[in-house]
Amino acid sequence: MLSKIRQRNIGSSSSESHAVSDALTAILFAVFILSLCVAGAISGDRAFSPQENRYLAEKPLLQWRTLLDGSYMPAVEVYVTDQFPGRDFWVSFKARCQRWSGQKENNGVYFAAEGYLIGKPLPPDADITDRNLAAALALRAEGYDVALLVSPMAAEMLRDKLPAYAYQPTQAELMAKLRREAPDIFVDVEPSLRQASSEGQEALFHGDGRQVFFRTDHHWTMRGAYEAYAAYMDWREEAPLPLSSYDASIVSTDFYGTLWSKNSLPDVAPDSIEVYQLPSFADSVVVEFFDGSRSWQSDSLYQVEYLAQKDQYAYFLGQNKPLVVIRQTPDEKNVTSSSSDNGVSPPRYATDKQKLLLLKDSYAHCFAPFLLPHFDEIHLADLRYWRQDPLAYMEEHDIHQVLFLYNSDNFSTDRSISMLGAYITGHASDVSNTADARLPISIVAERQAP
Repeated sequence: MLSKIRQRNIGSSSSESHAVSDALTAILFAVFILSLCVAGAISGDRAFSPQENRYLAEKPLLQWRTLLDGSYMPAVEVYVTDQFPGRDFWVSFKARCQRWSGQKENNGVYFAAEGYLIGKPLPPDADITDRNLAAALALRAEGYDVALLVSPMAAEMLRDKLPAYAYQPTQAELMAKLRREAPDIFVDVEPSLRQASSEGQEALFHGDGRQVFFRTDHHWTMRGAYEAYAAYMDWREEAPLPLSSYDASIVSTDFYGTLWSKNSLPDVAPDSIEVYQLPSFADSVVVEFFDGSRSWQSDSLYQVEYLAQKDQYAYFLGQNKPLVVIRQTPDEKNVTSSSSDNGVSPPRYATDKQKLLLLKDSYAHCFAPFLLPHFDEIHLADLRYWRQDPLAYMEEHDIHQVLFLYNSDNFSTDRSISMLGAYITGHASDVSNTADARLPISIVAERQAP
């Protein structure tokens, strides 16, 4: 009898203990949730994350239409994820846990050898690739001097540094397709980049130790851009300026790029930014920026103020804009009466010298300075944000030479390039880019893309 009573008491005590433990767990969880709510209310929403170098989701409006079509709750989920209190800490914490657990990638970024962070290639879209290639070929058929430079990215060029079984041949397949289907216009930069990588030893380090791709960013370095410039000059049957003609200098030693921003790993060393400049062009260049609503000028290709910010790659020609025009300083007597300050079109200059329309993504920003000895005007247009008729623009500014410069991810996924083909065929209104096409250019340009 006594043993049964004792067992009953023990069972009762155990139940009470479990009940207290469950209640304490519930209280702690409630306190945690309440703390997050209070922290979120105090901190407020952030429009931009310097850590990730991107704009964060805004609170979606509750509307019958969005409820019925099922778009409201996914938008709320994205909003909560972006505005979660202490997001930067949790992003870094998640990346560390992923790596400690043996995962080979996080947020689309591979943990590669020798401190490299390498972006996972975007799934290529065969239809978009074909349309973009057709647009470039159609422009050549119109009589323009067209070159197509599509660069492999680090996932292809640094394949020996990738984790085991991570390599995907999609970029190699794209390069083979371009060599096969557009041999007359394709500028093949892969051999130059591979040669600069010392035949695969110390991949993407030149024999003098300089990188061709950043370790923490998806862009090539200015040294990598030089190799592409040399390949482009070879395609043009012109001699590139030797690297010894340039003054090399390190302008930053604490650059953390876009790939690091997706993981925020504290033990990854920062990159350095090396710049090559021609002394003869230091004081003879005017850069005009156009964002669709306003325009402004700079007397330098390099925007020094960005070195004090998170997005240090914007040191090269600033962040993405619809249109940037680089020109050698003209004599005032050569400025025509068609000068414009409408923020859309640059003034025209009476000159018979060579001009280039550079249709591009941000890979062109550290590439363009190398073109100065060969062109007197370089018009850089980003078709993701530029809403003008390229053919009319080239006719207005007497431009006959065109260079497409894109990384392989963008060329195989960006629908905006095919917009050019629509202008050629006269069906521009039939081409839809993205939801951003409905936004004013000035707003779209602020939403920076790689």
